[in-house]
Amino acid sequence: MLTLPFLLKLLSLPYPVVKAVILYYTCGTIYQNTNEEFKHSLKKNILLSVEYHVSGNWNKNDMKAVCYLPIEKVIKKFKKHPLSLMLNNFGEKFDQYSYWIHKSEVPNPTVLIYLHGGGYLLNMFESQFVFITALHYALNDKAAKNVSILVVDYSITMFNHVYPTQLYECLTSYNNLVKAGYSKIMLLGDSAGSHMSLSIARSISYPEEVKQQFEGTKFKLNFNVSSLPQPKALLLDAPWVQPCTPPTLPTRHGVSFYGDLGSLDTKMGEFYLGDNDLKKVNNFMTFTNTNWEDHWAKVDPINNGNTLMIVGEREIFRDSAEDFYHLINKNNNIEYYTEPGGIHAGMVYVESLDFASKKGAKKAIQGDFSKKYGYNIVANFINKRV
Repeated sequence: MLTLPFLLKLLSLPYPVVKAVILYYTCGTIYQNTNEEFKHSLKKNILLSVEYHVSGNWNKNDMKAVCYLPIEKVIKKFKKHPLSLMLNNFGEKFDQYSYWIHKSEVPNPTVLIYLHGGGYLLNMFESQFVFITALHYALNDKAAKNVSILVVDYSITMFNHVYPTQLYECLTSYNNLVKAGYSKIMLLGDSAGSHMSLSIARSISYPEEVKQQFEGTKFKLNFNVSSLPQPKALLLDAPWVQPCTPPTLPTRHGVSFYGDLGSLDTKMGEFYLGDNDLKKVNNFMTFTNTNWEDHWAKVDPINNGNTLMIVGEREIFRDSAEDFYHLINKNNNIEYYTEPGGIHAGMVYVESLDFASKKGAKKAIQGDFSKKYGYNIVANFINKRV
């Protein structure tokens, strides 16, 4: 049953729709006036206005009723999408937690693991499938041929799965890839997916620490984490680096964050933390409360120039992401980009919208990613490393 506050938001949906339409044709919406993606798309302005209207005050039962769809059903539906029809083994299950988006036919390809966002609360949406399938076509011919793409459908807090459940599942899939003969692995995540990417990288680099994280839990790592190869690269879109710490307001850059989908509270982070002692799990939870010498010096991709970070100029988490960047960028070789007027995870939730239709999918398949800020940065980053 829906909570009353969320029900009222749904009943009042005509308001943000009408407001967005009026502003679009008059003085412009906040999105339209700040970011290139929205300038000529009424649909995007309406959609983001609606999403912003219903966001916040997250409740698990509301999300179950409105958002949840098992990944098998999403895959079954998306198999008919033009973007998936030309991919090898799309939707094929790899292990208990993961599925192939595209399986390269070359020996020992690079595997790009995509870890979706959603505050660990929400499941993987069709829009995220649009994003990750379209990314295959954004790569150059060499990379597209030599890169497999895998998604991990980790358990979500919507069903009361708390830390370290998700870390255990992701490490298990990572280990299963290595057991299957894959040795070149990149991690790509947006928002909470970036948080998990960093958690995986820390686990492999600091195996004794992660061993302590699982002590006293029902999860037993039946493999040697220290024997796993470190990720070849980390691609972090809108990294959520302090789930249990509220953003400081106003933000220090003085730009308006109105309309951003980043959370103003820590409710999703608290769902993820569960009954864990925050001090005990700090090094895998609040990355802004760590330091390079003790927690990141052994993470290869952070120190050898193979880490990418993208943030939005207007996103609420920009300050914390920037703090983390300065914390880990000891060798001054992390690639860091700020999208002008960008909002939280704009590459996944805004740029990809243009490829959801049949007409848009055709553009992606033809390799037309002109003016796609995030896609082009990510694709170029991968192209150079394959």
